Amino acid sequence: MYPTLYHFFFDVFGSAPSFLKAIPMFGFWVGIAFIVGSWLGVKELKRKEAEGLLFSEKKTITVGKPASMGDYISNGVIGFILGFKLIYIFYNSEVTENFPSFIMSGKGSVVGGVIVAIAMVAWKYRESKKNELPEPKEEQIDFHPHEHMSNITMLSVVSGILGAVIFGTLEKPHLISEFFAGEDANGQEVGFTHLYNGLTVYGGVILAVIANVYYFWKNKLNAIQYLDALGPLVLLAYGIGRIGCHMSGDGDWGIENLEPKPGWMGFLPDWMWAYDYPNNVNGEGIPITDCIYNDEYCNKLPNPVYPTAFYEMIMSGLLFAGIWSVRKIIKIPFIIFSLYVLCTGLERLLIEQIRVNTKYGSGYTQAEIISIALILIGIGLGVFAYLQFKKKQNG
Repeated sequence: MYPTLYHFFFDVFGSAPSFLKAIPMFGFWVGIAFIVGSWLGVKELKRKEAEGLLFSEKKTITVGKPASMGDYISNGVIGFILGFKLIYIFYNSEVTENFPSFIMSGKGSVVGGVIVAIAMVAWKYRESKKNELPEPKEEQIDFHPHEHMSNITMLSVVSGILGAVIFGTLEKPHLISEFFAGEDANGQEVGFTHLYNGLTVYGGVILAVIANVYYFWKNKLNAIQYLDALGPLVLLAYGIGRIGCHMSGDGDWGIENLEPKPGWMGFLPDWMWAYDYPNNVNGEGIPITDCIYNDEYCNKLPNPVYPTAFYEMIMSGLLFAGIWSVRKIIKIPFIIFSLYVLCTGLERLLIEQIRVNTKYGSGYTQAEIISIALILIGIGLGVFAYLQFKKKQNG
């Protein structure tokens, strides 16, 4: 397993620059997921506009307007934060050993922050002067559907992270009660960080979809066409994100699997059936003898488990391919999004049967409850879309 990009390059090439420790493997693949999703989203929205399913809109913009004080302040703040942290890393490379803790700490270079802040403000001033006109003027432009994609992607990133954190906490309700009580089960005092229980990808996906539906409504966009265009891409991004889960060994694995590999798996490697996740990012398990990294990640699980993150990557990829292949054939609006919701629920419900997770009092995991709800919602949306389509056809 590779907790960071450093571990990957070190394993492959025998050495790697230490700054790569600052890039977590899971975060790297989540970034790839957003990039791929955004790229395909632009292409799909362009296709729908070309087919007359979506339309551009007229927008009035002001050309030649000087930068505002708010622009300079925001650039200065961003520059200070970047310089404060990045310049400090340049002279103190050891902080990459525990980069998340460094980011959340108050450590940094004030001088570096001020220098980069001044540079960012100067850059903004130069760009503003270059485009500034003696008399700013208003112009009308055509704003195409695919030009919303940058806002949609950014909204998905922010709401996705927030949703992943919230649902991660809800998976262990006792954390909430302990937080309000001010102490954990051992009587130790706890603070706000006690609520953090890692990231739940499912929660991130759900909140991102809700946030974007609100964005479509607020901007008076054709929400149904946008959901049909982008829904399957969420499934693809989910599968790509699971590559990061598997490669980092972040705990999204299954229950113990001590059974021998079945004959039907043939020539496939043993780890696809059962894996002990050596060097997992959580540092769980027992020590590894002769660990090549010689750091806090030199552990492996005592018994092999089902590599469920890998299975989800395959399942999500196949389901996405199936939906994507029929998107031009199905003409009933909302059916493609309904299929996405249904497939998402089915995929996760199946994988939960062999996955480690916290069960609620009802005996179901959070993901099982959500999956069942998504299956029902997907079926309901599909039936509703079909009936509405037939109703319009019949006049």
